[in-house]
Formats: sequence, structure tokens, C-alpha cells
Amino acid sequence: MAGAYCRYCGHRCFVFRIIPDGPHKDWAGHLATCAQGMEHDRRETGHDHTTAINPSQNSD
Repeated sequence: MAGAYCRYCGHRCFVFRIIPDGPHKDWAGHLATCAQGMEHDRRETGHDHTTAINPSQNSD
């Protein structure tokens, strides 16, 4: 993900995930892995990178 730096930690701390439920269901994009970024993601989407779907771990 070239060029994208987290506003909270200043690093490229993002991973690609899919939101499984709620008003943002099936949204796919980058979620932060730093503590402050994870808090922001939980406020905005109800999920962080640990609770959203990791498509690279899909066993289907």
C-alpha cells in the first residue's frame, strides 16, 4: 500500500480485511494494526483487524 501512513503511529500499519456484519457489512479495505488506529476503526466500523475477516485465511 504505497504512500499510506497511519495518522496515529506514522507507519504503514494497515492490513486488508472485510467487515463481516453491521452497517458496513462486506466493506473491504485497510484497517490499522496500531492501538490508536484499532480504536478508531472500532468506533467507525464496529470492527478492528482482529475481528474482521482476513481473506488470506479463508478456507473455502
